[in-house]
Amino acid sequence: MEVVLSPQFGDRLPEGVFGVLIVRGCPNRPRAAALAGPTRAVETRLRARHATEPPDANPVGRAYAAYFKRYGQRYPVIHQVKTILGGRPIESPSALVQAMFAAEIDTLVLTSGHDLDALRGPLLVDIGRDGERYTKLNGKEHAIAPGDMVVRDAEGVIASVLYGPDYRTRLHDASQAALFGAWCPAGVSAGVARAHLEGLAALIRVEWPEAAIEAPHTLSARALRSSSGTPP
Repeated sequence: MEVVLSPQFGDRLPEGVFGVLIVRGCPNRPRAAALAGPTRAVETRLRARHATEPPDANPVGRAYAAYFKRYGQRYPVIHQVKTILGGRPIESPSALVQAMFAAEIDTLVLTSGHDLDALRGPLLVDIGRDGERYTKLNGKEHAIAPGDMVVRDAEGVIASVLYGPDYRTRLHDASQAALFGAWCPAGVSAGVARAHLEGLAALIRVEWPEAAIEAPHTLSARALRSSSGTPP
């Protein structure tokens, strides 16, 4: 699956990074068969890590919080971490989503999951346009915030930072392959995004040992400017 950055993305979000992990041969199921141990380990790490430092103080969390604050919102993953610290287990009625959620909670890197077979054509990492709308995961149409980081395929927007993945390309019960995106609009390096996706790949490997997992890769606005001759 080809993924490219638009010039507008580079101009609007000069520190922006998008990471990609593609996995095939990972038939989804209602409950994860082998992730209980790894997810309990994530919960244990979170409680040790945040025993003296609240999740709001984490540099990755602060970077996202600053981005969401521009739009009058709070970073939802911070709230999710706090619920885990309060005793809620990491679980989901979708094994693919559980693996993604565990990795996201562990690193605070915003992540979306998509059915690879539902994606159409190359992906374009871009910014939202005035008046643009898409159908969110809950099946309701929603306006995209102009300037927000979005990704499009040939049929339209598949996700945005502020409002999450779309309904058309969502992970569902019959998904057999997935594309996971690491969304880093500002203040999160390509190295952090790549390490996060490598951790997610390791969880996928635990649950689906025979899955075909491509090496994670990242695209950055900084590299886009360098390749075009624009000063970084």
